[in-house]
Amino acid sequence: MKGGVATSMLSHAILRPRAAELAAPLPEVMRLLRYREGRTRVTARDLALLARGIALAREAAAPAVSLAYCAVAVEGDRVRTGVPGIGWRSRSLARLLAGADAVTLVAATLGPGVEELTAQLFAREEYALATVVDAAGSALVQGLAEWVRARLYRETAGVDPSGHARSVDPGVSGPDAGAAPGITGGARLTPLYGPGYGDWPIEEQGPLVVLAGGPAIGLTCTPTSYLVPQKSLVGLIGWLPHGGRDLPAAGCTRCTLADCAYRVTAAQR
Repeated sequence: MKGGVATSMLSHAILRPRAAELAAPLPEVMRLLRYREGRTRVTARDLALLARGIALAREAAAPAVSLAYCAVAVEGDRVRTGVPGIGWRSRSLARLLAGADAVTLVAATLGPGVEELTAQLFAREEYALATVVDAAGSALVQGLAEWVRARLYRETAGVDPSGHARSVDPGVSGPDAGAAPGITGGARLTPLYGPGYGDWPIEEQGPLVVLAGGPAIGLTCTPTSYLVPQKSLVGLIGWLPHGGRDLPAAGCTRCTLADCAYRVTAAQR
């Protein structure tokens, strides 16, 4: 099935949270910069630079999210969807979604502002600040993923029982299609998981961007599977039934890439 036809079968919600709502903890930014607690000497000047870089990244960010609810069924190492012709083959994804009957497809971006600012700073030879802004942007992307998951939890708890955008929330447009219809408090969510995690081929990132509604928020994918803008993500969050197993939000606990330099251990969370 053509991507445009498949996308038209799904209802998408567009959300535009404020950058100030997204977490970008100083320890996470420092970790991305390869600071090692107890081993890397951090001066007051370093801390001031870090604070400035995080603040500049927030100012440059224009977060946007597209969500779409999609029914799924797991059969062995295959995940079938309710959209004809759309499915995925991945042992790690099937294991994550065991017991789930639906997912929320997620496309999210900070927009091009952070990477444009980083490029400008490098051009002005402000290398240290540029590097901090880049790391802060990566932390904000993770914060955006956490924001999406928290919002879905709030909706299942009855904060927005109508399933539609509330007039008091200017960050949402269109039907709030990310939440699973009829699911109320007690439902559990998996962490966000996307192509490139475990054995889910990165080549499936492009079609998933389209299916999740990425183009509507300015998010695309190159033929070599790079997201544009760079400070973006695409993936899905599984819906587990009431009383199902609880899974932590940290994606690292579900990823099979054990030698990743950026893996977060339990002690670091």
